[in-house]
Amino acid sequence: MDDSTPLSTTLHRRHLLGAGAATAGAAVLGGLGGGTARAATTRAATRPSSPAPTTTPPGGSPDPYDQLRATWADILTGGSAVDPAAPDYAAAIGYLDGLAAADAALYDTSAAPASVYTDLPFVRIENISLSYGRLLTTALAWATPGSTQYQDPAALTRILGSLALINRDYYNATAAQVGNWYHWEIAAPQDLVNICALLGPALPAADLAAYLATVAVFAPDPTTQQQGTVVTTGANRTDLSQIVVMRGILGRDPALITLGRDALSGAFPYVTTSDGFYRDGGFIQHSVIPYNGHYAYVVLGDISQLLVLLTGSAWPITDPNLSVVLDAVDLGYAPFMQDGLVMDVVRGRFLSRQGESDHDAGHFITEAIARITPFGSREQQRRWKAQIKGWVRRETFARISATATPERISLLKTVLDDDRVPAAPAPTGHLQLPSVERVVHRRPGWAWTVGLSSSRIARLEAINGENQNGWHTGDGATYLYDSDNGQYTDNFWPTVDATRLPGVTADTLPLAPGAGSDSLPPTSWSGGAVLDGSWGAVGLDLVPFGSPLRARKSWFCLDDGVVALGAGITGSSGHTVETTLENRNLHPAGRNALTVDGRPQPVVDGWNSAFPNAGWVHLEGVGGYLLPPGAAGTAVLRAVREQRTGSWAAIDNGPSTAGSSAPCTNAYVTLWLDHGVDPVDGSYVYVVLPGADPAETARRAGRADLVVLSNTPALQAIHSSPEELTAANFFTAGALPSVSTSGPASVLLRAAGGRLRLAVSDPTSSQSSLAVTLPEATGYRRWVSDDPGVTVDLSGSAPVVTLDLTQGLPGTSRTVQLS
Repeated sequence: MDDSTPLSTTLHRRHLLGAGAATAGAAVLGGLGGGTARAATTRAATRPSSPAPTTTPPGGSPDPYDQLRATWADILTGGSAVDPAAPDYAAAIGYLDGLAAADAALYDTSAAPASVYTDLPFVRIENISLSYGRLLTTALAWATPGSTQYQDPAALTRILGSLALINRDYYNATAAQVGNWYHWEIAAPQDLVNICALLGPALPAADLAAYLATVAVFAPDPTTQQQGTVVTTGANRTDLSQIVVMRGILGRDPALITLGRDALSGAFPYVTTSDGFYRDGGFIQHSVIPYNGHYAYVVLGDISQLLVLLTGSAWPITDPNLSVVLDAVDLGYAPFMQDGLVMDVVRGRFLSRQGESDHDAGHFITEAIARITPFGSREQQRRWKAQIKGWVRRETFARISATATPERISLLKTVLDDDRVPAAPAPTGHLQLPSVERVVHRRPGWAWTVGLSSSRIARLEAINGENQNGWHTGDGATYLYDSDNGQYTDNFWPTVDATRLPGVTADTLPLAPGAGSDSLPPTSWSGGAVLDGSWGAVGLDLVPFGSPLRARKSWFCLDDGVVALGAGITGSSGHTVETTLENRNLHPAGRNALTVDGRPQPVVDGWNSAFPNAGWVHLEGVGGYLLPPGAAGTAVLRAVREQRTGSWAAIDNGPSTAGSSAPCTNAYVTLWLDHGVDPVDGSYVYVVLPGADPAETARRAGRADLVVLSNTPALQAIHSSPEELTAANFFTAGALPSVSTSGPASVLLRAAGGRLRLAVSDPTSSQSSLAVTLPEATGYRRWVSDDPGVTVDLSGSAPVVTLDLTQGLPGTSRTVQLS
């Protein structure tokens, strides 16, 4: 699957399917007025202006198909909400004009052109879909009042001639489908029908018929793909549904509109395997890849647009399972949003795309939520508006307004101009989504996340030439988000040393580009437990791709930081094994001070040093790192400050997505533990203190409020006095003085105020039952739990909590309170 184009050269077609006419679809469409959609709470609005007039018979109602087409055009352009004289709209129109002008400069203007653009010869289908994408940008400018190309005859002539050239020489109803199916069946037809909708009556009827006949060949049925051989799921289903609906509108075929609308229902229900929405908030595409940060937002965008389009027509979306999509805003989209961006941990291979940064993806999610907001409940509407305001106001790098098209501005203004709703502050808490094996831990001023893998979730995806260096992103790679809103946006992925991602224990054995794509480790222990939505235990039985390295890893998420433990670190490849604490992008000119045990280190590129007995480290603007005495075993802390140069092309050479080969350079400070060559039973303990200053880091290093209870391959556990919290990952059945388990488990235990709170999960998602005994929890007489399958026996010398794991969602925490 391959589905976008660098935004630097053209707008991604899904970014073009924008925000305008947020309420236009609520008006009853003349002639075909029908029932209303289940969640259609949007208010009616004056129909926005259209780039071409609808047909209204004398004394009759507007033609329903013309009106639907005009509504779709308004969704793409922003419609009458766009005021070219207003500064924010003027800037957005200027941005659109700039893109269109850049594309126009590449036109093949020869007497007998062989392609539309000189850099996109008609030699492969990817170039055809890219050509349609650029023409869509031009069509948008032509249809947008205030644009320098608005209703420009020359621009129209160029669009019409270009469409005809493509249809004559490459993409037509008799063409043989060769190459990437996605571009034949989704990318090209989606852009083509949108161009046709924007042009309206300006497109000759014979041309429209030819183009619709072509689309009918390659996208006949939204329920199948790859020439009818594969059932569509997730984003492929909703994209194709949208194409078929638009084919029905443009071709005046009510059966096609019904077919496209009804096919959406296949994307709504919760799933328990493979692609789609999971009840805990996860979203998977390509069977085993977490994709809340890409394909899930494609689904949200498609559905939100079709809701606006079809509400009030004869084809409203009435499936009650639409609530799954609405609920996913809170369960699956918002949890990974961070000050305007979406976290890379759920973006799969797309983190390697120069044309789709974490901020670009976050902007699309923001836009789609704004569009779907009128269809939510009153409580949802208020909450989503508050969240959007918070994201927009806290975003400081690559702000949404800088690259917004008019339709996106029009939709955002419906939220930002609502003074009744204040901006929501950044959230705090701890969240785990076992279905995608992703964790988010938040505290004021920072957020931390980690990507895991197992026999259920793949290590990485690297297809179509993308994500060539993503080898370790599922091996426990951690991400720290703080006031540096561009940490992972500002050329991080092409310049970072991808063998030293924070959180990862890795063998330095070289791997081929893209190695490990779609691979599943042979182990099942991956996940953790959550207590009261505040604290978490996370663990991983590490089996990296292409290496004999083995390790057990844990992260315990506390109020002021994250405690990381590793044990059983054993390698036999003949290469050094390393655990990376930090690999911070300091941007091109960064000179952040590095302090080790109170001693400032040189601020010189190329500096590196070893610190065998370091107790604490501080990196200016980032935070502190603690290394308790003896906790690193025989490993030695090393540090380097360096300038790193790379290119986007080196990590994404895809035929339609390839990044620039131009070099980009950033400064980095990297901290890692060197376990040596072929370590045997190595270990480590370190603590990350985001936002801590040097004085606080030194104080924390001198306090004895964190105790490592166990750090072995079988059991990793700590006790933290400030939280009164014991956290443990049992990789097999085992025991601590305060808690024992009958099998693999992740456990959090907190006694305070005469109550004991216990959270337990089975991170293997493979057991049918689990027993937890609490030897030190004497004197408790009552218990309560709101979770399914929980029973507690208080009759013996120690409470025994038994979990029926056949009830509830796999891998999720069960919480019990004893009093």
